[in-house]
Amino acid sequence: MWSLPDINRLNANAAANAGKLRHEAARKRKPQCEIYGCKRRAKESTLWFDIFSDSPKGVVHTCSEHSATHDPDLFVCEGCQRVVLDHFTWERYQVQIGGVTLCLKCAAEAHFSDPANWIDPRAVKQVVLEPEGVPLFDSKTGVLNAARCRHVLGVKQPIPAGISFHDNSEFDSCDGHQISGGNLLDVIERLNQPFCPVLDAAYRFAVSIGLYVRDGEQQRQKEAA
Repeated sequence: MWSLPDINRLNANAAANAGKLRHEAARKRKPQCEIYGCKRRAKESTLWFDIFSDSPKGVVHTCSEHSATHDPDLFVCEGCQRVVLDHFTWERYQVQIGGVTLCLKCAAEAHFSDPANWIDPRAVKQVVLEPEGVPLFDSKTGVLNAARCRHVLGVKQPIPAGISFHDNSEFDSCDGHQISGGNLLDVIERLNQPFCPVLDAAYRFAVSIGLYVRDGEQQRQKEAA
């Protein structure tokens, strides 16, 4: 898997084929177990999903000795309780937050809904890129460490309702030098509403740090003034 497929086409096909997949999963006569090397007859059929829509993208048949998670490309999200595809490309759709395994869809919803992850742009005095030690944001010093942004969005993943993309910069994942986008501190200083910084794309040799804002926040602030 070297390149991301056409997500719109993938979602449209999945929606059209959802009934067929559910019928396949429900049929009593099962094919051979699909876990590599197994010759047994399957006993269970499990629908699997991805982070791009709520329609099932496939079904995996397993015997009594195996489960869907014995497939190295699948995992169980503890948020939505679905079996989810781990990756299409180099970017993994599985993350650990607080010891809980989540798909990026659930991780994004949880992350953006937590008030603790939103930062007042006026409090940011410096942006650094230090993978070890320094927390994401130190309110006492005003230092924002972009290297500690949570990976909660994938390439072309739908953004949770009520959240909007504002801007981003991309960095080399090997040595950390910036390869695209504006100066993050300059972008933040121009903001007039709280923002949430996240890692919103992980490529083979680069990552994107995106700044996100709440929909309608600026208008609500004007109305409250």
